Amino acid sequence: MVEQRRLTDKTRAVFEENTQLLREACHDYLPSTCFDFHAHLYYRDHGSSSLPDHLGNRDSWVGIEHWQASLDEWMGECSPTAGLFFAYPKRGIDIAAANDFVLSEVANSRESKALLLVTPSDERREVESQIVEHPQYVSGFKVYHCYAERPQTQEAEVGEFLPEWCWELADAYKLVIMLHLVKQHALADRGNQAYLLEHSARYPNARLVLAHAGRGFCSDHTVRGVAALRALTNVYFDTSVICEAPAFDAILTEFGPEHLLFGSDFPVSEMLGRAVSVGDRFIWLDETAIQHCSAGDVHPTLVGIESLKALVTAFHRAGLSKHEVELVMQGNARRLLGLDVSSPTATHDLYQHAKQLIPGGTQLLSKRPEMFAPNAWPAYYRQAQGCEVVDLGGRKFLDFSTSGIGACLLGFADPEVNAAVINRVRRGSMCSQNAPEEVELAERLLAIHPWAERARFTRTGGEANAVAIRVARASTGRDLVAFCGYHGWSDWYLATNLPTSEGSQSDRLQQHLLPGLEPSGVPIGLAGTVVPFGYNQLEELRQIVSTKGDRLAAVIMEPFRYTEPEAGFLSGVRTLCDECGAVLIFDEITSGWRFNLGGFHLQAGITPDMAVFAKSMSNGFPMAAIIGTQGVMEAFQQTFISSTYWTEAIGPTAALATITKLEQQQVHQQLAHVGREFRGRLLELADRYELPLRISGRDALQHLSLECEQAAAVGTLFTVEMLKRGVLAGAGFYPTLAHREEHVEQFMQQANDALSQVAEALRQGDVEQRLPGGPRQTGFARLVS
Repeated sequence: MVEQRRLTDKTRAVFEENTQLLREACHDYLPSTCFDFHAHLYYRDHGSSSLPDHLGNRDSWVGIEHWQASLDEWMGECSPTAGLFFAYPKRGIDIAAANDFVLSEVANSRESKALLLVTPSDERREVESQIVEHPQYVSGFKVYHCYAERPQTQEAEVGEFLPEWCWELADAYKLVIMLHLVKQHALADRGNQAYLLEHSARYPNARLVLAHAGRGFCSDHTVRGVAALRALTNVYFDTSVICEAPAFDAILTEFGPEHLLFGSDFPVSEMLGRAVSVGDRFIWLDETAIQHCSAGDVHPTLVGIESLKALVTAFHRAGLSKHEVELVMQGNARRLLGLDVSSPTATHDLYQHAKQLIPGGTQLLSKRPEMFAPNAWPAYYRQAQGCEVVDLGGRKFLDFSTSGIGACLLGFADPEVNAAVINRVRRGSMCSQNAPEEVELAERLLAIHPWAERARFTRTGGEANAVAIRVARASTGRDLVAFCGYHGWSDWYLATNLPTSEGSQSDRLQQHLLPGLEPSGVPIGLAGTVVPFGYNQLEELRQIVSTKGDRLAAVIMEPFRYTEPEAGFLSGVRTLCDECGAVLIFDEITSGWRFNLGGFHLQAGITPDMAVFAKSMSNGFPMAAIIGTQGVMEAFQQTFISSTYWTEAIGPTAALATITKLEQQQVHQQLAHVGREFRGRLLELADRYELPLRISGRDALQHLSLECEQAAAVGTLFTVEMLKRGVLAGAGFYPTLAHREEHVEQFMQQANDALSQVAEALRQGDVEQRLPGGPRQTGFARLVS
């Protein structure tokens, strides 16, 4: 029987008051049960003299029974029912006996797991034998600085108490390493950071858990240091006895809820007091210290209550959903330890359901899984940060595809852009007045593009192109449009494929990025209002101008996508427009901001009459712009173009923050560097396996193609093999600021294995048999299943 905790009457009243407040704060927010990822079980003589003395008073040990009773008392209905347990680290104890006790306790607890307390003096062979002997219980290792061979172990380097063989075993068996960082600045210490970066990358199958939010007792240490580890996918943090929300805030910002694990640090959780940041250090305020410092009626409550209150505060600040809270409180732990986890088919199952509700399954053709790898490509994401994506089943992927279809030039969830947007949301993103940010954005765009004198805004690229075409027609009083490239879904564009009196119906859009676009629903009266011409085919445009120039309202084109403009092509287009009086519109939705600050046409030295921007100008937030000369843009006053949601503040705010970062960090140079490294190394791998890979486009905007029979099937197989290895890869690579050389290295390691499988399939002649859903689609097609 577990003895009730001994508290003074006043402290008991404070404890009960805080417990009630905690339960009210957590009511209907925390899940009905949790998983404790950090708890100690120990013989009483192995524990510290500072631990609560009521625990195990009737016994010679403190076991799962004591843990359960203690946490039930203050956590109530959401108290954990299972946990990850390990011995209390202390010099001089019998470590073998301590580990055996934990294993014996876990053996009688459904779903609980154990970590072995290990030291540098342990024999690797003996530790490995325990892993092999107890695979159902042993989930990894607990290491601690007190076992370092130096007088002041608080200043020990990690390698002094975490032996290399521990990493090797964790990598081989996919085990957890629970690490309590030391040194004055903990996670902010450059030496600690360098060690963690190097070892976590070297041992990718090891699951490193940084205890106490990276030892964020002084929360600023975690706030300053956590971003340095952002590229690591195998690093996690537990929440144990951290009593200040900023440490949790920083982890949720940089890593999201997928990498945070609830931990109580029982029995430390049962102590009275809390850790408090003081300058660049921290102190523990216990009952004696509080009474000494307090002039009023102040009494401490349990450290565990203080920590959980801070965690819930961070949840609210981050706006976590119930599902995301559940991940922190138990879901992440269960996935990491191989317990019951989300269905690996959750993403696929939802997509199958979506196709019964949403015609076409998705809102964007380019995001249909069938365009990448049918029945394999994840349709949905739970979280996207940097260049990493997590699907609904908890699977993590490095994104080496098109980075949000070209929308996220800075990487997913860029912190500076997000911060600006969140600040605007808190102050109101929509009201009866206009957003002042749109005026500032207009000034910035016109300053970057000195030829332009006016700006108007929409929220998507397709509608911005439609607006530009309307304005060009209004400005010239003409109807005909010549185009080159892909410009969206609007009627004016799809009218290209309507049958005309000049010829039978044909897919005249097939050479402009996307074949198979049917004009169903487009008014037949628009037939003949749009004519295409090929990129670098100046003579085709000259022919159009010579026969239809007096009816030509506009020439709209992408100044660049995957093919370099030949000498004189863009300038020739400009000359032909001048000759016939047509408005020249550059669609910079894909090319803008990627090769230089602003539109590609600045680098090319060709001035249009109008330019259209979207996608990357606001890093994933809906925003689009049309800029142009005063003479053309004044036609906005002659035609009705207006929309309520074009007046909200989030889009302009995101665009301003994005453009600021693009300018300050010269992002286009980083994109070119990463893209150049990617191109060179992938082509080397393709040569090694004698695969006819061709990469077109510039380093910052690449298109991958295989010049062989069954090209679609072979490309799909490469995608499928990369998915198995945790990488999103398709027919294009759009680098972002978040892509680093270490990500390229990870990609190449996985691509080497994937390409070897592709080469083997070609030798065996069974490429299509290896595809779970057949080859990818290469154009618009109805979904029939």
